[in-house]
Amino acid sequence: MKHRFPIRAAAFGLAVCFVTGLCACTGSRGPSDTGTVTAVEEDSFLIDVTPYEEAINTDNSGYLVLVNKEHAVSSAFAPRTLTTMDPSLTLYGKEIRMEASAALAAEALIRELWAHGWTDVFITSGYRTYEYQNTLFNKYIADERVSHPAWTAARAEEEVLTYSARPGTSEHQTGLGMDLIIADLHPALDESFASHPCYAWLVENAHRFGFILRFPKGKESVTGYSYEPWHYRFVGREAAAAIHEAGLTLEEYLAQTE
Repeated sequence: MKHRFPIRAAAFGLAVCFVTGLCACTGSRGPSDTGTVTAVEEDSFLIDVTPYEEAINTDNSGYLVLVNKEHAVSSAFAPRTLTTMDPSLTLYGKEIRMEASAALAAEALIRELWAHGWTDVFITSGYRTYEYQNTLFNKYIADERVSHPAWTAARAEEEVLTYSARPGTSEHQTGLGMDLIIADLHPALDESFASHPCYAWLVENAHRFGFILRFPKGKESVTGYSYEPWHYRFVGREAAAAIHEAGLTLEEYLAQTE
C-alpha cells in the first residue's frame, strides 16, 4: 500500500494484467523459548499442501500488481474471483474474503502455522471495498484528532497516511493482502505481533506459500508506511522466494524486473 519507486511503466502493465485477467469492476519446528528459526527444507511441510499447490505456485504476473500511494485503482475495482474464507481460519469466525488463489494459499499458511503449534493465529482482514477503506481512513483521522485536539484535519491525515491508505490505494482492495492476528495476545494490530514466536517462522517461511511481509522494518522510505509485522501480501511462490532471498520490498523487486 505504499511506494516511492520509479516503476510506473511496470506497475501499470501488471495492473492492466490483473484487471483484465484476474479482476473485474462489478524441518518442522514449533514455538521455541528464543523465537529463533533455523532453515527448513523448501518442500518440507507438516500439512499436505497438495490441494493448495496450484494456487501457491501460480506464475500469473497479475499477482504482482502494485497498488499503493502512487498507483491507485478505481472505486469500482474488485477481484473477479473473490471467495469467502473458512470461518475457522478467521478471528472470531468473521466473514473475510480474498482473491481465490490468495485465499487457498492463505489457508495453507494458517494450517501450517497451526500444525507447528501456533493455533492462536488467525486472519483478521482480507479484501476491503473502496467504500470500506474510505470509512476506515476517515475514522482514523477522527481518532487522531480526538487524541490530538490541537491537530488540524490535515495534520491528522498526515499521521494516518503513515499507517493507513487512502481509498483506492490500499492493496486490500485487490484481495491479495491479509492481516494476521494473535487472538490470545490481544485482538489488536500493532508491533507486538513481532514478539510472538510465530513471527520468526513467518519471516523465514511465508514465501513458501507465496506471501511476502509487505511492510518490513527499515523499509519505510520505500513502502511509504510504518512497519507492519502482521501484514502479508500474496505474489506467488516464485516471486515471493526471490523477494525473500534478496531482502527486497515489492517496489524494489518490480524496479529490478521492469
